[in-house]
Amino acid sequence: DLCQVSAENLTGLKPTVSTRVVYDGGVFIGPIFGDMLATLHNQTQVVVMVNDVPANCSGSCSFQFSRELTPIVRDVEYSSGEGPQATVVLRGDGFGEEQPGLQVEVNNRSCHVTALNQTQVVCRVPRLPAGTYPVTLLVTPHGFALRAPTGQGIFLTVQPALGAVEPPSASEIGGLRVTLRGTNLEGVNAVLFGSQPCPILEEGRNSTRIQCQVPSRGTEDAAVHVTLISGNQSTTVTNLFQYDPSLNPALVSLSRNRSGIAGGEELHIGISQFANYQGSDVKVQIGDSWPQIQAQTERGVNVTLPALPAGWYNISVLINGIAVTSNRVEPLIQYLSEIFSIEPCCGSVLGGTLLTISGVGFSQNPALVSVSMDNQTCTITHLEEETIWCLTPPAVNLSNEDSRDISVSVNVAISSGSLQQALSANKTITFNYQRALTPLVTAVETEITDGSLLLSFQGINITGSMAKLGHSECQLEFQRGNQSAMSYQCSLPLNSLEPGTFPIQVIQRQLGYAQVTARQQALTITPQITSIFPSQGSICGGMLLTISGIALKSRKNSVQVSLESNYSCEVQKSDNDSISCVVLPGAHSQWLAVASRALSVTVAVNGVRSVCLGDCTLHLHEHWTPLVHLVTWKTNGTFTYMTIKGQRLAWQGDSPVVHVDNSTACKVTFWNETIIECQTACLAPGEHNISISSRKSGRACFRGTSSILTILPWVYQFYPRNFSTKGGGLLSLAGLALKGKRVTSVLIDHRPCLVLNITCVSIQCTVPPGKGTRALSLKVDGHSYYLGTISYSEEFTPAFLSLVFTDLLLTLTTSLVTEMDIIHVFIGDFPCNNITITRSMLQCIAPMLPAGEYSVLGLDIPRGWASSNLTFTSHLTVTAARHNWGDLNGGQFYLHGTGFSPGKTLVTVCGTSCELLGNMTVTELSCLAPRLQASLAILCGLTHSSASCQEDRATFIECDIRVTVGTSQQRGSVSYLYVCGDTLPQGHFAGLFARDQLASCVVFPISPLALGDPKVERDEVLIYNSSCNITMETEAEMECEGANQPITAKITEIWKNWGQNTQ
Repeated sequence: DLCQVSAENLTGLKPTVSTRVVYDGGVFIGPIFGDMLATLHNQTQVVVMVNDVPANCSGSCSFQFSRELTPIVRDVEYSSGEGPQATVVLRGDGFGEEQPGLQVEVNNRSCHVTALNQTQVVCRVPRLPAGTYPVTLLVTPHGFALRAPTGQGIFLTVQPALGAVEPPSASEIGGLRVTLRGTNLEGVNAVLFGSQPCPILEEGRNSTRIQCQVPSRGTEDAAVHVTLISGNQSTTVTNLFQYDPSLNPALVSLSRNRSGIAGGEELHIGISQFANYQGSDVKVQIGDSWPQIQAQTERGVNVTLPALPAGWYNISVLINGIAVTSNRVEPLIQYLSEIFSIEPCCGSVLGGTLLTISGVGFSQNPALVSVSMDNQTCTITHLEEETIWCLTPPAVNLSNEDSRDISVSVNVAISSGSLQQALSANKTITFNYQRALTPLVTAVETEITDGSLLLSFQGINITGSMAKLGHSECQLEFQRGNQSAMSYQCSLPLNSLEPGTFPIQVIQRQLGYAQVTARQQALTITPQITSIFPSQGSICGGMLLTISGIALKSRKNSVQVSLESNYSCEVQKSDNDSISCVVLPGAHSQWLAVASRALSVTVAVNGVRSVCLGDCTLHLHEHWTPLVHLVTWKTNGTFTYMTIKGQRLAWQGDSPVVHVDNSTACKVTFWNETIIECQTACLAPGEHNISISSRKSGRACFRGTSSILTILPWVYQFYPRNFSTKGGGLLSLAGLALKGKRVTSVLIDHRPCLVLNITCVSIQCTVPPGKGTRALSLKVDGHSYYLGTISYSEEFTPAFLSLVFTDLLLTLTTSLVTEMDIIHVFIGDFPCNNITITRSMLQCIAPMLPAGEYSVLGLDIPRGWASSNLTFTSHLTVTAARHNWGDLNGGQFYLHGTGFSPGKTLVTVCGTSCELLGNMTVTELSCLAPRLQASLAILCGLTHSSASCQEDRATFIECDIRVTVGTSQQRGSVSYLYVCGDTLPQGHFAGLFARDQLASCVVFPISPLALGDPKVERDEVLIYNSSCNITMETEAEMECEGANQPITAKITEIWKNWGQNTQ
């Protein structure tokens, strides 16, 4: 017989065909299992397969698809209200009337049926945003419904619907907030009025209401269409909104229509309906200038007028870029500055005439306006837009013999920025200096009465004048009498006068300064002392002296108090009638050379020496002087306590004050006439100046002792005296005054002992390494003090001899280690905890450490470091992986183990670096698995030949996870699973599900070995079933043990052909 074989449907590489004889001849008679003799049928047949064998059909197995029995949907309608649910209505035929037999889904979510008949279904579904959604309708027993007339799928389109715009009209300027009402508005992300966007306001929006700010009309028609945009869909509605020019705001008023050329005045521009446009983009133009808007109100805007040359200028207001028209007001402003006249025409040749200049356009800012007369400044006293008041300067180059009048021109100049202009007038404006109009003072008399200075004047034309003395002035009043000359008087309170010499000036309000020809043309104000308190005190000073009198105040703070006999008085404060100062003796005074002193007190204010109107002598007596005979001290480490003994140290009702170094107060805890006890912060070694004083009796003098208290450091004990040769022992010093002002150090020979803690009474430091006997000294603020010796020896050096560790439990054999409380064990820089000691055996628990080798060190607190050459090795292990699967894009997974090192850990998946995430610890890390390499992802095209696996199971690619820390390699093996396909295991049992998938489907284990050397042109991997165990692998070949025989395979090329399995 001829046996013909075709290679067309064979799979694999280079297929070959071989033949073998099973039976040679013979006839077999037996039943044929299943329906092996099926023939062609005109109708669709239902076939049941059992173990790939078709079942025999004993009756009719035909099935017909009937268009008459297919439910038809012709229309889908969607509506929603305020609530969270929406209503979907489907209209068509063949829906039946049994509600349990009907299932409706919208966007893969069940739609609850509320009403049903043959032609209509009504159901409720959670509200949907705008968009297109698939709808399925299943009618039992007929099946799924189709869309008429296309016969395709059923879709629901949800579109926003706009019912009204409130208000329906607005001005052409825009900027008004409008409300859009409708349905399904939650998905709207843009609104257009015509072609211009209406910015949406997120506040208060919902599915039936949106607010937006109307854009300006621009080039649009008056009636514009409104467009709602949701994603890539849009809905346009007409006849809901239009621009109404009659609603446009208008310029209705100006607070002024004239300004000076300097500008600076405020202009209020009234605008109708402006309350709706507050906060809009508003600009004002005056001529070519754009002044800054100072404020927006409900009725308009306020601007500061710019400086402009004289002329007329248009005023324009723009809102959102659109010019506002004017209504019943001319939007013009005139810039004009001009002088009309001055008053009076003439005045005193000595100046001081109050000149009134009338005109228009004067600025109210004195910095912008100046008045000059013959190159001299007329001092402006007050300024308004139409009036300037100034005081004339004296006439220039005028002698007393010159009786002629002098005429000078008056000039007003305006300057603002780059604008500088002299004002014009219709005629020349001049002022005349006249001798005849110069007031004359012929006699001056002064008298001090009742705390006031009385000034008397005689003269001509001084009616209504003011007398000026320095900064003080008073109004002259006419005095009636029998004298032929006119007499005037005024008084000034003495407490308002400062000492000094002042010219006597008289100024008449209209005419100006008077010429004073009297013999007395100046007056000297002299400070006067009426009393001092206290009038007696200590020879060593220290009293607070109060000087009372008249005219003692100086605006320049030029006040000095003088005492005799090398004493001084330091001024604390001064006012019109008193001066307070502290009495101080001279630096080299022999305080107790005499029993008493009498010091004359004088003051100088503004350089003018005082006169005494009472007792101005300060008496210093020995029997008023506190005396100090002895000062002792002690300290407790926190405070220094001082005891001061003497005579007259304090008086009843007058508590003493003790100072150290003239600054630090020593708090007084007890005192009487002979003893004072006080406490202060711990005093450093060195010299300290002590002072004792009281408010009444003053400062104490030191008799038989010095005011300088000398404190020296004193060490009365230091321990221990024997230390380890490795150093590190804790040396303690006990004594007094050990803490210096600047630097305190402990030296062993010339090497520093590291200071850990220091107070006035103790020092603790860590000794350096050494051998033999060494000198110990204390150095405080540059002064050294020898204390004794300490010794280093092997007899006091602890030793760590051997180490055995199991996981984190360390067991050490030691020497000279006996007490748990004083021994510390360190693994590198980290402490070993839970120390226990049994004879020469020490155990402790090491901390979790990054992978590596660490020195094992021991510290005996009093003696120092132990001798040790031991090392502890922390291994890198990976014990577990969580969430270690994902699609081909990779994903985050977690590793648990030991020896991880932040900043030094490298993780790879299939040889590709993995991005570390979050805060790594020694035992935990998280990593972002990279996207699978394309050369490996092609393996997803290979599947198992099992039909059930192909349909129900996924293909996995298993990649080794490698962790390295420096040169340390991980112990333990974990892997990451790349899942082929789009569906990943989900939920709490996803891990179990993934392993179940793996148990019977195709898995491709990939390790860095399998990736080969970079020189290899293509990857080579072994493909095997789950029951095939790997027994050998190289860079190019892998061998596994199957159920029947070993399988060895090489993959040189892979084709993806979805119609067949490639193996």
